[in-house]
Amino acid sequence: MKYDVVVIGGGACGMMAALSAKEAGGTVCILEKNSMLGKKILATGNGRCNFTNEYQDEKCYRVGNFQVFKEVLSRFNVERTLVFFSKIGILYKSREGYYYPRSNQASSIRHCMEKAVMAKGIDFRLNTEVTEVAENDGGFCVTTKDGDYFAKKIIVCTGGKASPKSGSDGIGYTLAKRFGHHIIKPLPALVQLQCKEGYFKSLKGIRSMGKVSLYVDGKEVASDLGELQFTKEGISGIPVFNVSRFAVVALNQKKGVYASLDLFPDFSFDVLCSHLSNQLLYRSYPVTVTEGLIGMLNDKLIPVLLKQLSIKPDESVYSLSNDDIGRMASFFKDWQVEISGYNDFDSAQVTCGGVDLNEVTNHLESQKTPGVFFAGEVLDVDGICGGYNLQWAWSSGYVAGKGAME
Repeated sequence: MKYDVVVIGGGACGMMAALSAKEAGGTVCILEKNSMLGKKILATGNGRCNFTNEYQDEKCYRVGNFQVFKEVLSRFNVERTLVFFSKIGILYKSREGYYYPRSNQASSIRHCMEKAVMAKGIDFRLNTEVTEVAENDGGFCVTTKDGDYFAKKIIVCTGGKASPKSGSDGIGYTLAKRFGHHIIKPLPALVQLQCKEGYFKSLKGIRSMGKVSLYVDGKEVASDLGELQFTKEGISGIPVFNVSRFAVVALNQKKGVYASLDLFPDFSFDVLCSHLSNQLLYRSYPVTVTEGLIGMLNDKLIPVLLKQLSIKPDESVYSLSNDDIGRMASFFKDWQVEISGYNDFDSAQVTCGGVDLNEVTNHLESQKTPGVFFAGEVLDVDGICGGYNLQWAWSSGYVAGKGAME
């Protein structure tokens, strides 16, 4: 079986790469180890698939080489993404710039892309695991357990190592190494962080609006605002996911990491002191400190926070001083927790690290072995929550597919 292009991996990126190569006039085959194309798409956006975002900025991505990255994104930007999905049957909606299918179903994206692949006459083989790729007679031989496939060009779209239940096993890194590439250590990203403090066991399930600021060796490196979630091991939620990769990388470098949680990011210190004073010091009837804070904080948070302040939860609010109010306000706006670890790839939404972007061209072709292209999560690019990782999948898949046919 001979093709112009063999795409290894039939996820979001792989299907886009195949469609792009086919549009450019190539004969194309997708080899997918799962029993369906696009399996991982089904889990995106909590099953609703936030497939791109109107707001695009460099700070939304963590990239090893911004020159290559920007060139790729410019060739297939958000506008072209929306046109593409309209053409294959997706009616989309925007929620403050976050784009979703109007069906609110990630399965719609997967279904329409699969149908596009079929309509274009692209061959695809399911339950087909690639075991080896080697140069062969001016092209490549792709070996699977069910036989060999020959191609002039190959595109590696195997994803990273995040969410292995979806089929991500890191095989793309193995293939890249065989073609001489340096792999930046793959690590979990968009993942929950574990904290050293033992009291998190009592906070499991609590949610609170707030801001998380991440510090590495005492220097702030990232921050984000939104709904914080507490687990029995530490902190979670979209703001934590968005700063997590910095913590993961720093911990792997044996650096000290802590997070500062601001439970009242919309209040200045002085305004918060005023609210606390009104709630506690100027009560017209006696209540305990715990009762006084109900309405400001989740009631399960209150005893934990007061213990850190050495304030008894059942003492009268009338026993508090202005200094106590100040200490409370300071702590509520700068609750520091030590980051001691992170959840593994099973919990991660994406991988940071991968094939070094400095070793590919602007068309995502290998500088080590011409004819080999890389796209998607296998490369050293990862985005924050909000459709950015899928936008990279669409953009890089398109560019790699076109590049393979040029």
